[in-house]
Parts: sequence; structure tokens; C-alpha cells
Amino acid sequence: MAQPAFPFTPPDPKSRDVDTTPAIPFSNTPALATAEVISLAEVAAKRAAKFAALIDTLEAGPAARAAEVGRSLADANFPRRDVEAAVVKAQAAARTEVQKNSSDARWLAVRELVASADSLATTAALWASPVTVLSRAGLGSVERTNFIHQIEGAGPVELRNMAVHAAATGNKVLGAALVSILDRMPRKDRPFNAAELAEKLVGPETKAVQDAINAIRNAAQRAIVRNREFEQRRVNPIDRVKLALNNKKET
Repeated sequence: MAQPAFPFTPPDPKSRDVDTTPAIPFSNTPALATAEVISLAEVAAKRAAKFAALIDTLEAGPAARAAEVGRSLADANFPRRDVEAAVVKAQAAARTEVQKNSSDARWLAVRELVASADSLATTAALWASPVTVLSRAGLGSVERTNFIHQIEGAGPVELRNMAVHAAATGNKVLGAALVSILDRMPRKDRPFNAAELAEKLVGPETKAVQDAINAIRNAAQRAIVRNREFEQRRVNPIDRVKLALNNKKET
């Protein structure tokens, strides 16, 4: 019997069971309002500054103790080598004691900052972009429903003109209705860019919230890195570079 010209590979029955639908980014964290996020960022900044001051104080203590030992032995005319060895030993002992005694306070401060950052998962998703923010303006309201009914049959020129009107008047609900209609259209047929309209209507507010979220997350990361450096007694250059980049983004 003749063989087929091309090998036949039967379909994998399991492939039909694979669901490629994008998952909804659910989170059990609350959705914070703009003022709440900005307020949380201010609190996080104060906590981060307080933690940094705590680490500075903890690091200064062993150094001061070592200097005191050095002066005492030098005044007693001990050999220089013995003085240097005693200074190193005194600083190490003081550092170990300070590190142990401060552990609970340090980790409590770090956990508070990390908890603040972790609480932002839902809020970050809801403020991912100006389009995301604009798309929920007036959601469920009669005003938005009426706008959608009015513009459902509008042509490209009319839709574009209404987008200009929404931007000029700051009408976010009209903008949201337009974005909703635009989302149903093939990309090539859309008469204007939804991102441009969203940026005009809610761009500054979105950026303010995103900046606050980043500030909270960066504050937590700075505390983690500073605490790690304190415990390991050395600076990690990679961590410092990451922090510098994050700080640059904040500014």
C-alpha cells in the first residue's frame, strides 16, 4: 500500500482543553482612592526616613564604642598593633550586640513598609494606564448609558468631534463612553487614539497615583536593602544600582 506523501500527525486531544483566555488579575487587597494612595505614600516616606535614621544610629554606636576603646588603650600606652586589634574586636562585639538587640524593631519597621507596598496590588491594576482609569468613569450611571446610546451609530468624523469636545470640556463620562464604543471597533477603523483622549482627561491624576504607588514600593525596597546591608555588614552594589534607578524614576 502506498505511503502518504507527508507524515500525518493526529491532533492532540488535550490541546482542545487548554483555555487561552487571559486570566483576570484578581487580588484580595482593597482598591484605594486617589487621596488614600497619596496619603499612604506620605506615611511610607516618613517611615522609610525614620528607619534610615534608626540604621544610621545603630551603625554609629559600635563605631563610637571602638573609638572609645582605642583612645583608652592609646592613653595607657599600649602598642599600636594591640590597640588596632582591640578596636576591631570591640567594634565587632558592639555590632553583634546592637544587631541582636535591634532585630525586633528593625524587622517590625520593614514589615510595615512591605505590608503597605503589598496592599497596592488591586490599586496598581486599576491605575495601570489612563485608558484603564477613564474606562470606568461614570460606570453604571444613567449619563454614561445615555451617551453610549447616542453615539453607537455615529460615524468616524462625529466620533472624532465628540472626542475633541470631551477633551475640551473635561467630560470624563463622555470620554469613557467613547472609549467603550472605540473598543468594539476594529483597530484600523478607529477614528482616534483612545490613549491620547485618556491622557488628556485623566493623565495627570493617573500619573499622581502611579508615582505614589512607586514611591511606596521603593520605600519598602530601600528598607529591605538597608536592613540586609546592616545584617550582612556590607553593601551590595547591585542593590544600590537598582535603588538608584528607582529613585531616578521617582524624580
